[in-house]
Amino acid sequence: MAESNARVTARLAVRNTIWLSLLSYAGQFVSFGATIILARKLGPEPFGLITIAAFWSVLLGLRAKSGLSNAAIRQPRLDGELLGTAYRLDLILAAASMILSIAVALILPRLGYPPQVTWIVTVYVVLDNVTAVIGPLGLALEKELQLSRLNVIYVASTIAAYAAAIGLAYAGAGVWSLLSSNLFTTCAAVAGIYLLARRRLPWVFQMEWRFDKELARHLLRQGLPMGLANAAAASITGQWDNFLIGTYGGAKELGFYDRAYRYAQWPNTLLTGALQRVGYVTFARLQDDVPRLAHSVRLYMWVVTSLGTPMALALIFGARDVIHILLDTAWSRSADFLSILAAFSIISPFINLSVSAAYAMGKVRQAVVITLAQAVVMLAVATPLTLRWGVSGALAGLGVAILLGFGLSAHYIFTHLPLSARETFGKPLIAAAVACAATWLASQTPGWHELSAAPRLIAITLASAGTYLLCVFALNPSEVIERVRYVARAFRPPPAQEPAA
Repeated sequence: MAESNARVTARLAVRNTIWLSLLSYAGQFVSFGATIILARKLGPEPFGLITIAAFWSVLLGLRAKSGLSNAAIRQPRLDGELLGTAYRLDLILAAASMILSIAVALILPRLGYPPQVTWIVTVYVVLDNVTAVIGPLGLALEKELQLSRLNVIYVASTIAAYAAAIGLAYAGAGVWSLLSSNLFTTCAAVAGIYLLARRRLPWVFQMEWRFDKELARHLLRQGLPMGLANAAAASITGQWDNFLIGTYGGAKELGFYDRAYRYAQWPNTLLTGALQRVGYVTFARLQDDVPRLAHSVRLYMWVVTSLGTPMALALIFGARDVIHILLDTAWSRSADFLSILAAFSIISPFINLSVSAAYAMGKVRQAVVITLAQAVVMLAVATPLTLRWGVSGALAGLGVAILLGFGLSAHYIFTHLPLSARETFGKPLIAAAVACAATWLASQTPGWHELSAAPRLIAITLASAGTYLLCVFALNPSEVIERVRYVARAFRPPPAQEPAA
């Protein structure tokens, strides 16, 4: 029975990862096209205002800091006691979060921020906490691995949201057109999750949702370390550079940096976002089965190095052409940041993986150490460097934090799971070195710099990403073929079981 359950979990994990990735591509394609139109119309400053407001709303939010959602997912059973307890805690945290955030937002203009930031922070906080109303339904859907269907809701709401945002931008709404997309997405998500739960999990509504004090204490004890660490990752490790640049460089400079950062995150957004979401649930299910957990981690890293890395290489070498094609020469400042941030994006998925695996295995302390170490570096190193050298200092501090996180993550993964660092990173490093050499040689060909941006970017992509993929296959063709077959098998229906005699 345990063998059968493990195989079902593996099949669900692979299928959910693929469907989530495909749906993520669809959603990101819509978002990608819409933000290009909005960036060309609005310019960098509105994006800077939105980004600095997002930092403050994340910093002041309490729900994520509780770690309640992840703690609830780790519970072995889905029953009315879990849903009722999580629901009441979530509503209390949402109310407290809104009161705190709105109070702080009112004093932001006195700290030198534009008045629009106060209103944007307030709207962000309200929208984030409105989702607490359907929190237990989202929890139930995630625990039952209905993640691909949740992403269908996301894609549909994204299309509607960006259509409205573009219309408002051309009507002269400015920064409020960007904010409107969050409003539409949140409203659609609330309605969609409710309807999906009604259809797929009707038994959830028939349960008696009860609040249990002991379970509430257990969820908070288990969730707070993870929530605080994730909050440190989100507001310090993930957004402290935005705070520094927006506060000391201004909204326009932050707008340039934000677009570069978003484009650099394409490999993560398109691929590893779905992997991480499925990964945590899968790791939690397999936390006591170390061999299968190690196999899941190995698959995760293979997907990242085989698909995420070539995308990042194309961005590193084609940064300036990417910016000029997508936006225009007025955004050239973003190209100065993109190649560096794209290099960082190769490393960060591995850090996310190790943190998810540590939490799933109950090694909360290790996950907290990885996250807080990066946060300390951002505070202690990136801050003075930014004050001294501006955006270049922020990038340097971010690089130090990411490298430290990678070192701690590698130490954890390769000492707690039966995996080899040499086997994991050896072939991808060789392939990356060959791809870099091929791209450099291509750039030395006569007439290279006379090419227009589009043909040159195509050549860069073929030389970098294409060479990398060919090398990965050439170094171990049997592994690539086996992985593809494994994915294909995951989509086949399971064999019918013989009826018991």
